[in-house]
Amino acid sequence: MVKTNQQTIEPTPEFERDCMGVIQQWEASTLSFQEAIEKLAALQKQAIADEHLVNQGRTEQLLDYLYHYRGNLDDSIYHNERARSLYNRANNIRRVGIIDLNQGENYRFKGDYNRALTLYQSARRIAQELDDLRSQLSALVNEGLALIALEHYPAALQTFLQALALSEQLPPAESDARKRTEGRLLCEIHHGLAMINLYEGKVLEAVSEAEKALDLANTTGDPILRGFANRTMGEALTEISLSEPAGDHDPDVYFREAIEAFKTLNAEAELARTMYVQAKSLAKRGRKSTAIRILQQVMIIFSRLGMVDDAARTAETQLALI
Repeated sequence: MVKTNQQTIEPTPEFERDCMGVIQQWEASTLSFQEAIEKLAALQKQAIADEHLVNQGRTEQLLDYLYHYRGNLDDSIYHNERARSLYNRANNIRRVGIIDLNQGENYRFKGDYNRALTLYQSARRIAQELDDLRSQLSALVNEGLALIALEHYPAALQTFLQALALSEQLPPAESDARKRTEGRLLCEIHHGLAMINLYEGKVLEAVSEAEKALDLANTTGDPILRGFANRTMGEALTEISLSEPAGDHDPDVYFREAIEAFKTLNAEAELARTMYVQAKSLAKRGRKSTAIRILQQVMIIFSRLGMVDDAARTAETQLALI
């Protein structure tokens, strides 16, 4: 077998096509999670045999992606670290930055927001050095989401406004994949702005931002984005439903849509987070017994996934309702 030059710093086109084919089949629910893992493992063996560092790194990166959305953050972190090492050895600094961004997501989901911010800022520095506007935008958006989690709302607002300004500088996307990526980022920006408006008590503005997020999510067809956007709308409409009849303002319609979207990928972590938010919404609307039952289910999922911070927050919420 002819060995591939180890200094090649991007995945070969055929290998990238095969890897993304696995991911697309999983996202379309035509491939189970375990089947996707097995197919990527087979591609990994091929990359090792070919001595192609970046092809190896690509399989590690995509294993990280699969485990991340299943809520298995420790395995996701492990594969991310392996991908970063391989990309670094191949001197692919651009992909090192992408891994820092992904690893930031893992630590944000684990509740280690300060570590997540450090990783996002590392990713942004690398993107600035490479004059990569899209990666800078990704890092900014995720910084904003971490700042919201830390309840640093003024800083989050400035970060999202900076991200919006940067998004207007992007050259036209030349591929459907890039269009979807940009749609995802804009969706997350509007999700973040909706959450900030809710915090500030600007309910109608929050609903407007949530509508923008939902429109973008439906355009991309991404079930994860659809889940995020519907959950955001449910949170926004909860506040309206407290003073107006349900009708078009029924938050549970949107929570159910979010749950169904996350179920298509078996994204258990986000499914549990949506159930948690819905339970808080139900409690606000006077349905405490239903909220407590849902929180009990959420506790089981978070505990099984090892999501300690989320489980602790759920326990506190449940205790406050008893």
